[in-house]
Amino acid sequence: MIHSSGPAPFPIQTGNRPANATDTTTDQITRRPLRYRFFFRCNQSFNQVLLRLMSNRAFLRAAATNDVPLIRRMVREHHSADGGNARYRVVHNLDEAAARAVANGKTEALAILLENGACPNEALTGGNYCIPPKRLFSDQRGRRRHRHVTDKLTPETLRILLKNTNICPDATIRLGDSRGQYLDFTLKELINSNAGHKNREEICKMLVSHDHVNVNTEISFDETGAFALSSKMDNRIFYRQPRNTFIHVNFIGQTLMFDNFGLTEHLLTDQAVHLDPGLPSGTGAAENLLIIFMDKYARGCFRKLSGRFTILLDALRNRISDSVAFRDQLLASGNELFKQQLLTLFAIDEPSGNTPSPADYQHLNRDQLDEKILNVLYGSPPGYHFLYPNPPPSYDSCVQEAVRE
Repeated sequence: MIHSSGPAPFPIQTGNRPANATDTTTDQITRRPLRYRFFFRCNQSFNQVLLRLMSNRAFLRAAATNDVPLIRRMVREHHSADGGNARYRVVHNLDEAAARAVANGKTEALAILLENGACPNEALTGGNYCIPPKRLFSDQRGRRRHRHVTDKLTPETLRILLKNTNICPDATIRLGDSRGQYLDFTLKELINSNAGHKNREEICKMLVSHDHVNVNTEISFDETGAFALSSKMDNRIFYRQPRNTFIHVNFIGQTLMFDNFGLTEHLLTDQAVHLDPGLPSGTGAAENLLIIFMDKYARGCFRKLSGRFTILLDALRNRISDSVAFRDQLLASGNELFKQQLLTLFAIDEPSGNTPSPADYQHLNRDQLDEKILNVLYGSPPGYHFLYPNPPPSYDSCVQEAVRE
């Protein structure tokens, strides 16, 4: 914290000021609309008064109101102050001030704070600022969501943060759900789950394109929690692993779950994004990806995509066909609905065309389902290495003879 040692710890400087970016910022302010300039001047005046009373609060409020001249002045004077304590106090507050700047979309203030050593990860995830000790949602129905620092994250602000070499955009954000449970989000998951975020799709696309972001993360949650109830999904249809009380949904499944179809298409079609729909394996996330997709398809949620649905559908099929993790879980699973839904996925034509359903394959037993799946994924006849996970002693000779023929 920044403490004052007298009634006016930061006297107003007189005389010539050194040339710096403050002058540029002032020029930028004068070119903005009259209403903006009026509020900016009011905030500056209030910050100056607050500075004489509580310098710590003045520093944080300057970040929240984009008062760049005051931020520069306080940081500069503390860095040049005698003794190390004063400098430590301002650096200690830089992270919280950067979070305030992000929470209010103040890019100029954020850039200055990062230049002076603010941690970009604390600014990106909010640190302890704007993460209430109460739950993320205010009721069991998930109708209202508590404000979080990322709610006003803008593409411009994120662009500044992602350029910082110390950024870790997949840092964990731990937030409370209803029923006393906590969920571990990455930033892309938290923003994707907020359908009211006006820059949701653009920001998520920026995040998944970053080199240090893993697109194969997942969230585990309780079906009765507010997070699940806010997704407009019937949570009773989700698959859960035996002896596991939680539902697991990978990130591509979450984009479908919260109707962020533009992001879904981006994840599936951009070859620079290393998406594997079978990951994380062994959690039930692969099963739930198909459950979510088929539920959205059956309820007509893809009709508004028009011709783009075919692109999304073909891309999802291709990603599944290329995923060893998805194939292994599919063939090893005893869940026949999982297999039926995969066959249904490959039988879909157009949103307004044929309407296949898993019920079309209920007459098939597990072996018959596996045979059809192999035909769909790899053509007919399937290779021996898929039919025989544990090949007989004569397997090599059979392969050699087949090659000679």
